[in-house]
Order: sequence, then C-alpha cells, then structure tokens
Amino acid sequence: MIGSIELKQRLAAIQARKRTERRHRIDRLVETARSRGEDEDRIFWSIVHDLEEAPRTTNRQQIMELGLPVLSADVVGPMTPDAVHAALWQLLDDLALIHVFICRTNHLDDRALLGFLLARIIEEPVPDLPLSVGARDWVDCDDFRPKTVSGARQAGHLLVQTDRFDRDARLPRP
Repeated sequence: MIGSIELKQRLAAIQARKRTERRHRIDRLVETARSRGEDEDRIFWSIVHDLEEAPRTTNRQQIMELGLPVLSADVVGPMTPDAVHAALWQLLDDLALIHVFICRTNHLDDRALLGFLLARIIEEPVPDLPLSVGARDWVDCDDFRPKTVSGARQAGHLLVQTDRFDRDARLPRP
C-alpha cells in the first residue's frame, strides 16, 4: 500500500494532468466553433465537453490509476466477515478520494454492499474529469434490493434487508 504523502502527491499529479488535458480539449472545441463561425463561448463549450465529449472511464480505473488495489467482485463470496468489513471500508475510503460518496446503505449487510459496489457501481462508465469539475458523485443505495435471498445463501451468507445496519452515519463525507 502506498503512503498517504505519496498518495496525495500522485492524486495531485493526476489531477493536474487531467485539468491540462481537459483545457486542451475545450480549446479545440472553441477553435473548431470559431472556424465554423459558431459561438466561441468557452463556458458553453466547457459544458459540452463535460457532458458529451469527455473521455470515459470507471471508478475502478480511477482508483487503480492512483496505485490502489481494487478487489474483483468474484472474490467477495468466500471472504470472512472481517475481511469483507475491512475491504468494504477500504473501498468506501478509496471512492471518497475520487469524490464518490455512498449513502442510504443501512438495509444491506457488508457483503451485499461490497458486492454491489464492486460488481456494479465502480464498473459503470463515468466521465474522466478532474475532481474539481462536476463536484461530487453520490450513489444512493436505497434502490438496490437483491431480488432473492437464495443467491446469497448459495454464497454462504444471508442478506438482511432491513435497516438494521447502522453504517450511514459513519460513511465518508465531503
């Protein structure tokens, strides 16, 4: 695992590179608009870039770009409860580094939440923008309700779908 100073330096370097790349891509959009005789408003073209033209990535790739390891969803099943708990909180902290915050999770046990984050959330395409652009991403887990308990039993645990897990108050926040 990399140290916190090295992690902060790596994050700062990556963000500086992404800001520069974004600025150059927006410059090209403005220049193209100018050459066609269209509106050259940089704010407009910045919005176009961020919503339509920004390269795509995933939160998994963003975390790995920082040099942090990310588990595969298929390893969660056989993990011990303590290992699941530790891996979940590490992932929550890693997501917070890239300004992705999770909320409304108390209806999921640690294993279900970790599996959901690893299998779905960190794999969804997102714009590859500097952290200062677009503020923060929030993932509301309230709608994630596993359809059956049988699949969870096959994985060796039972999903509890009540709000009995008191986790939300301790989740990383901006």
